[in-house]
Amino acid sequence: MGYADSVTGRSPMGPWPAGRVGRVGRVGRVGRVGRIGRVGPAAAVLVVAASGFGCKAMRRATHHRPPPAMTDDPVEALLDAGMTGPAASASSGASGAGYEAFHKGFALHDDGCKGGDWGDCVDLGIDYEDGRGVAIDLGKAATLYKSGCDHGVGAGCTNLGGLYDRGDGVPKDVKQAAVFYKRGCDGASPLGCNNLGLDYKDGTGVAADDVRAARLFTKSCDLGNADGCTNLGYMRSQGRGVPQDPTLASDLYRKACEAGSGQGCHNLAWRYEHGVGVEEKSERLALPLYEKGCGLGTAIACNNEGYLYEHGAEIPHDMTKAVQLYAKACTMKDPNGCNNVGEMYEYGRAVAQDDAKAAFYYKSACDDGLARACTNLGELQKAGRAK
Repeated sequence: MGYADSVTGRSPMGPWPAGRVGRVGRVGRVGRVGRIGRVGPAAAVLVVAASGFGCKAMRRATHHRPPPAMTDDPVEALLDAGMTGPAASASSGASGAGYEAFHKGFALHDDGCKGGDWGDCVDLGIDYEDGRGVAIDLGKAATLYKSGCDHGVGAGCTNLGGLYDRGDGVPKDVKQAAVFYKRGCDGASPLGCNNLGLDYKDGTGVAADDVRAARLFTKSCDLGNADGCTNLGYMRSQGRGVPQDPTLASDLYRKACEAGSGQGCHNLAWRYEHGVGVEEKSERLALPLYEKGCGLGTAIACNNEGYLYEHGAEIPHDMTKAVQLYAKACTMKDPNGCNNVGEMYEYGRAVAQDDAKAAFYYKSACDDGLARACTNLGELQKAGRAK
């Protein structure tokens, strides 16, 4: 059983638009996905397995995980290999050649900014925000973003809006964030348009207005932002601010997926799995899309790919792949993945049966707000199989 199309950023479950991406650099450059980053709307999310067992979600299990019970445990092997989330992004604490590259980039941006290149000022702000070649200084980043913004660099406005959105280096102020997202969008920042669209969709810092939200997602998508396309697909799928059109929604998710939106890939996969707005209902066509979404760092896509390997009608069952994908989703802080890992341990599927580990992963998912995991943990405790 799955949910209808969803948007990225709010939570890994349920119908939401894509979350905000952090801040952007110069023209054509997108910054890292931020905590409150906004991405395009994701496709449906599987939350309950057909067997009746709740989807298992596991958050980052590297913090207090129990010792492995056997050396060939596919979950422990995955975690021991250093899997800590979406395809290991570069650390801001670079060393050696990486540090030299960051330091050189900082020096070039610093020189350019002093010489009046306002795009370099925005890039310098990113250096200060991320600690690339210089100590992190969010206040300095805000000042540099503001300078770029005031001189017509839309990315500077968008990045400054992100700081206000998160309360990083400036007081948290969602109304001020919306003001700067608008300035960014007016300056042709696709991310600024996407983030402002999410504000209008959710009524964050502005009055809720689905029509405006859809227009802003359209502009973001037209400017090349994959998340904007995903979010526009979500609005089309729900008939919010635009006429409902399942086929057009699927086309937008496809466009987003091809442009690198993991949530777009996930949403399109869900539609193939359930036969919504696509030419045929097909797990066979859904599987590679979930796989791509997972590879792009969308945790729920990893979970749903694992579900197909465990329960799919068209896909050969592979319990080892299923538990590894659930574990990957869990390390990416998806409670569904953690809950599913717990279930695999509880019933001894592809791993040695282990009540203690089952309880550990159920608790991880329960702590992250997944009600089904709390129920699963409670049942183990009631049976005297866990503390």
